[in-house]
Amino acid sequence: MPGITIEFTEEELAELRAEAKEQGVAIKRLAHDILTEDVVRRRQKQRFVEGASKKAREIMADFEERFPEGLR
Repeated sequence: MPGITIEFTEEELAELRAEAKEQGVAIKRLAHDILTEDVVRRRQKQRFVEGASKKAREIMADFEERFPEGLR
C-alpha cells in the first residue's frame, strides 16, 4: 500500500501518541483517520460554499431584475 512520511516535532508526536493511546488505536490509524476526515470535511465545505455562491448569484440576478437600481 502506498504511504507517505510526515515529520513531527517531539511535542507533536507526543500529543499524537497520547491521543492514540487514549483512543486505543495505533498511531498510524489515528494519523490516517485525522487526515482523511479533514480532507473530506474540507472538500464538503468547498462544495457547499460553491453551491451557496451559485445560488446567491442566481437570487441576486433575479432581485436586480425585479428591483432595478432606482427602486431599491
